[in-house]
Amino acid sequence: MLQRIERVNLILAALLTGLAGAIWGVRGAVAAGVGAALACADFWLLVRIGNRLMESARTGNPSRGLSFLLLGKTAALFALVFIAIAIVHLDAIPFALGFSVFVVSIMMLGLRASLTERDSVSEQSEQSAKEA
Repeated sequence: MLQRIERVNLILAALLTGLAGAIWGVRGAVAAGVGAALACADFWLLVRIGNRLMESARTGNPSRGLSFLLLGKTAALFALVFIAIAIVHLDAIPFALGFSVFVVSIMMLGLRASLTERDSVSEQSEQSAKEA
């Protein structure tokens, strides 16, 4: 599932960057692209650090170092967003559009999973009704 989210993140990043370019021009495309790149990189790191944290907890040896690494990753993300908006002066709206890639991909995959589950439950109910 996590690999699917990463793949959808990258596809949406390209689509939203193109959309921002069509709406706001080159400056918008750059801002959206930077936002999407930060979001994709953040999720990629989150998955790797999270997996290592879970593995260390399973072995009974929880790692405080990994916990601090997760905290440091989040602080670095905040700093990079600040730099992108306040210092580099990227346009905030297209940046936010690109940065929202992760949220949009989670919503899309969640809706798809719930619809798929609902369809399979409906099919099972119909099949049970025919058998009865």
